[in-house]
Amino acid sequence: MDILILPLIFIGFLMVAFLLGWSGRRMAPKEPTESEAETSYAGGENIPGEKRFPGYKAFYPVALFFTVLHVLALLLALLPQGPTWWLGLSFAGIIGFALAVLIMR
Repeated sequence: MDILILPLIFIGFLMVAFLLGWSGRRMAPKEPTESEAETSYAGGENIPGEKRFPGYKAFYPVALFFTVLHVLALLLALLPQGPTWWLGLSFAGIIGFALAVLIMR
């Protein structure tokens, strides 16, 4: 009997997920028609223009900076005590140098 409980619970969760998806689809607003979906609206006037996509050129250095900082914090938090403390501090110096190069870039 115990071996049947897990598959029955899984089937029950699948049924609940199906019912939630089905009821959500029924309650969702209807999709706009093609002519409504293609027009822009701002106070009743048409806005001429083109689509612009943002660049991520400025995002990656900042993301890399915070990633390196988090690695440094993890390294310093797990720094062993005893005769190998200099190894952790040398790694911290290497990471600090990498951050300095990243900032000055």
